[in-house]
Formats: sequence, C-alpha cells, structure tokens
Amino acid sequence: MWKFPKTYELTISFEHLPIPETKLKETILEWENTKLSFLRPFWVLDWKTKPEALGNSRATLTLQSELKNWDKVLVLFFPTWFEKANRERLTNILREKLPVPQSPSKRISVWQKIKTYGKEPVQLLLGNLVMVKASLEMEGIETLDPSRHLQIHENASHIILRISYLKNIQYRFHQKSFQPPYPKFAECYIQTRDKHTDESLGKVFYSFLGYLLEKESDEYLLAYFGFQPKVPKSIRERIPDEIWKTLPDGPTENWVAANLKAEELEFRPVYQVSTS
Repeated sequence: MWKFPKTYELTISFEHLPIPETKLKETILEWENTKLSFLRPFWVLDWKTKPEALGNSRATLTLQSELKNWDKVLVLFFPTWFEKANRERLTNILREKLPVPQSPSKRISVWQKIKTYGKEPVQLLLGNLVMVKASLEMEGIETLDPSRHLQIHENASHIILRISYLKNIQYRFHQKSFQPPYPKFAECYIQTRDKHTDESLGKVFYSFLGYLLEKESDEYLLAYFGFQPKVPKSIRERIPDEIWKTLPDGPTENWVAANLKAEELEFRPVYQVSTS
C-alpha cells in the first residue's frame, strides 16, 4: 500500500555570491524577522554561510513544507519533476531577494527595458536536444569578460554546445512557430572561473557565451528573433560544421528551455516534455 509523505525537505545552495559573508548573514537574519513569508508554503529549518574569496560568499538553506493532498500525490509519483519545479521557483525568489550589486555595464535605461520587454524570448520549444563537449584552441583569443577567468588546459578551453532544432519561440505577448525542416540552433558555454577584485579566483562553472545557427551567414536573424548575444566571432569561426551532424533525423523529442537570462549553464535548465 502506498504511503504518502506528510512533509517535504529541500536544500538550496548559492555559490560565489559577490557579497561579503557578514552582509549575507545580516540579510538572512532580516529575512527571519519576517519569518520568510515570501517562501511559503516552505519555511527554513537551517541555514549556513561560508566565506569564499574576498567579497564573495556561499549560502545553503534547508527548507521544509507541509504537503497538501495533491502535493503528496506529486511527490510520490513524480518526485523528480516536483523537486525541479520547486527548486527553480525558490531559487529565483531567493536570488531576487539577495543584495547582489548590479554591474554598471549591464544597466539599461527604463526606455530600453520598455522597448525590448515584448521582444525578448522567455521560453523555447526545442527538438532532439543533444549536448556536445569539446576542447577549443584558445591561442590568440582575448579575454571575453574581465570578471571571468577562462579555464585553459594545454592551451585549450572546454566548451559545451547545446544543439537542437528550434521549433517555437515564446515571447511575453505572442509566439513564433517554425515548420519542418526546423532551423538548427545551439547555445554555447565555456568553462570559466569568477575573478574577484583582489585577483583571486572562485568556483569553476560553465559561462553562457551566446547563440549560433547552423549557417553563420544566417545569424543576422538571431537579433531579429530577440536572441542576445551571438557567440563572439573569434570563437564562432573555430566551431566546426561537423557538430550539426550530431542532431538525429526523423521524429523529434520535445524539450522546453526557460530562464534564458541566466549566465550559467546550471541555471539555464531544459526539461523534456511529452510529444503527444
């Protein structure tokens, strides 16, 4: 006989936060004064902070909630989906509450925000998604971002390409659907480490570089579809055409990609969905 759980526990960790640990502790203590009402129905069982390099820190929160009848069913029969959905929701809530300073180079005016609000893709429907890992010769390539240190091994850097057929782009107020043969579409990530103001280095992660299409001559369409940025030319020209052959032909399995503004592979998840 099935035994339905009564409570559910989840741990969320944040790495290399550009906040001193003392400031991070103060923030979480302020949250406790409000009993973290913004996380309901979850509450915090325990939390820990840990200093990393200068001006950076780490936080781990253990959360718990009492399950309602329908949630009990979801946890029992769809535990992976239930965890992903709640982890993504709670992570986004907490990230918005963290006092992370915004880089001046990334600030845009209110008018620019209004102008691009309806033109930004918010979700993608992808077909037959595959992950390709490769080493890219880095000789002669300049630093891509002063705050990111490229991880180079024997004069090469590790990259990940997430390749698929682009089937649908969901915007805030409309959507664009493609018909077969679908465009071959990819996201590119490169292995980096955070570089702090004292020149010390943080955790290794895969940083988002940009988008690309099968034919480089077609990539002027990326801006038209609202995709920013494109893969830098110095790297795009070194990616071989053979990568596109990894996509299988025939019927396509559907995948959904959301959180397109995240700058790390870890926070740009994709989920397989039913093709029926």
